[in-house]
Parts: sequence; structure tokens; C-alpha cells
Amino acid sequence: MTRPESWKMLVNAAALNVGWFACVLGDAWGRPLAGPLVVAALLALHFAMVPRRDREAALLLGAALVGFALDSALVLAGAIGFDAGSGPLAPTKLWMVALWMNFATGLNLALYWLAGRPALAAALGAVGGPMAYYGGVQLGALALPGGALWGLGLVALGWTVAMPLLLTLNAALGRLRPGPGAVHLEEPR
Repeated sequence: MTRPESWKMLVNAAALNVGWFACVLGDAWGRPLAGPLVVAALLALHFAMVPRRDREAALLLGAALVGFALDSALVLAGAIGFDAGSGPLAPTKLWMVALWMNFATGLNLALYWLAGRPALAAALGAVGGPMAYYGGVQLGALALPGGALWGLGLVALGWTVAMPLLLTLNAALGRLRPGPGAVHLEEPR
């Protein structure tokens, strides 16, 4: 993968943080839709910066599905919990799914250097995933009902698998040729 332009990486790194805080604080402050709305605006910005919107859309959808499955499993296992609004059919929250989509925008920009490095991605997931969830706990957006060791341990395990999985999805999508009607903002280099 070629290195993205520096300004795009910086904008993306800032957007990753803005999206995370909007989702976490939005829920913690009783405005659970604020984060997904901010992430929607950030996704519009993201699509303006990437050359293959079809590929990015597929990546973000894949990340949403992975995140929904992982976070739902974590809720059902008692590792993480929310105050209200989740249930057996949708154990996780919309803002958590939005966070996964927001995170996936970094895979081809701010985190492009992880491409082809699944072991490094797994290690980053094992550390970064629990740090992000613990930050959410400290800000009041989620809880660790089974205790920190149990909850964050399962989060680490999940993210250890999810990170290489997302990289594999991203690489597979990169090998696909654009179909008829695909929208490109820039010509590939």
C-alpha cells in the first residue's frame, strides 16, 4: 500500500478522535444519537478523501458487522454493559457500531502502516481495544459488570482477532477490481 498524503492522514487521525469522543460522551451525557450523527458527517468527509468509495463503503460495512458481532458477544458474555437501550436482539448500541465504522476509516489513512502486519495489528488490538473501552467506562458510557479483569480481558481477546480480520477484509477489497458504475473521486496512481 502506498503512503497516503500527509494532510489526509492528519485529518483522519483528528476525525478518529472526534468521532470517538462524540460517541462516548454523547452516550454518557444522555445523547446517544449525537455520536452517530457526528460520525455520519465524518464519513462524508472521509469519502471526499478516498479514491475508491465503493471499496471504502464495503470496508466500513464489514467493520460495522464485525463490531456489532464482537460487542454483542461481549455484552452477552457480561464483559461490557450499557445503562439501557440494548436487548437480546440488539445487545450493543448504535453508537458502538458507529465507532467501528469510524475506526475503519483509519485503515487506509492514519493506520495504513498496519497493512500486511497482522501480528502487529493483533498486538495493537490487544492493547488499544481495552484502552478505548476503559476510557468509555471512565467517561460513563459503558460498564464492566463482570469486573475489569474479566471485561477488559475479553475485549483484548476480541480485538486481537478483530484487527487482523479487518486488515484481511481491507486487503481482499483492495484486490477487487471496480465494477461498472463504481464512483471514483480521483484516478488511482
